[in-house]
Amino acid sequence: MVWYRVGSRFERLGITGISHFLEHMMFKGTERYQKGEIDCVTARQGGSNNAFTSNDYTAYYFTFASDRWWPALEIEADRMRNNLFDPQEFELERRVILEELKMELDNPWGALRQAVEIHSFETHPYRFPVIGIYEDLLSITPQQMIEHYHRFYSPTNATLVLVGDFQTEEVLQRVEQLFGHLPQGEVPSPVTVLERRRTTQIRLELKRPTHIPRMFIAFPAPSVRQKEHYALHILDKIFGEGKLSRLYRRLIEGERVASLVTTEFFETYDPYLFFIRVALHQGMDLGRVEALIFDEIARLCQTMVSERELRRAKNQCLTQLLSSFETTLDQAIQLGLMETHERYQYWSDYAQQINQLTAEEIRGVAEEYWTPEQATVGILSNEIGEEEKGSL
Repeated sequence: MVWYRVGSRFERLGITGISHFLEHMMFKGTERYQKGEIDCVTARQGGSNNAFTSNDYTAYYFTFASDRWWPALEIEADRMRNNLFDPQEFELERRVILEELKMELDNPWGALRQAVEIHSFETHPYRFPVIGIYEDLLSITPQQMIEHYHRFYSPTNATLVLVGDFQTEEVLQRVEQLFGHLPQGEVPSPVTVLERRRTTQIRLELKRPTHIPRMFIAFPAPSVRQKEHYALHILDKIFGEGKLSRLYRRLIEGERVASLVTTEFFETYDPYLFFIRVALHQGMDLGRVEALIFDEIARLCQTMVSERELRRAKNQCLTQLLSSFETTLDQAIQLGLMETHERYQYWSDYAQQINQLTAEEIRGVAEEYWTPEQATVGILSNEIGEEEKGSL
């Protein structure tokens, strides 16, 4: 894998989505590898490849049998500095990405999530969708992309992760041969932006033709470089993981007002968001379901988590840790992710950090981050009006 420290966090209005756009262009070939040849080389060797872009990074990966993986290293070294940006291919890929964006916004969950993310931040670039804003995707030029590429794609701004059956000294020599002569570049830094603590809840409503009312609630969440991050992992399990979670028992088994309830929490470089997602039964009142969710949060903040519930949540965290390292690709992803976040030691002491958390600490983090005034509440209803509240 090769990880580059560039994603939507490094973008600004006018070029939102350029990092993801660039990821697509990185498969269009170099002078050595013509269009489509990267995939052909991969297929001939019986391997696979892909890439993904997020708020903080863009990552490329190959998987091969251990006796035939060398071409992947050569491809990554070549396209790190020698990628081609054919104008015709650029326009074709722009249309592909615009279609991706259309599909995302046509999906009720995609549209609601994007609206909630945008309105949850005042100034931080995390408010920009990773895929970009439609108007920006239309206006990005090949020259802007070339400048973005040369600024962020260099050995100094990249992490190479190798996991598998190989001879270390042999591999390091080959890495030096392929990457050592490339211009090192500088380490670009995004503008540091600190979001102020909100004192007023944000509410927005989208209207779509749907028989299933939906709700997306977002709270501020600590970054992977903050100690509170570990407590959020515990809260995630207590609140939304499985049929024993509090939201499942309250909304689905108890009150029977919802068909789906999940929580989402990610590792990010800067403070991001904790999400609660609920699909209601047809005809259920959105206001009632929202009140039930905030009542569960209030109970969590007022009453200490039992030792049994805390232990179960910790065990779930540790089980997830083990499953995150199941395959060689899983291992490469986790190692690259944390190195890119400048938290390479994260997994070394994860179990210790989780196990030493107390019920009082868990409640304290919930009280700090899950206050009603800090929430962004997005709902999607079936009523179709002339204009959407909180529209994009």
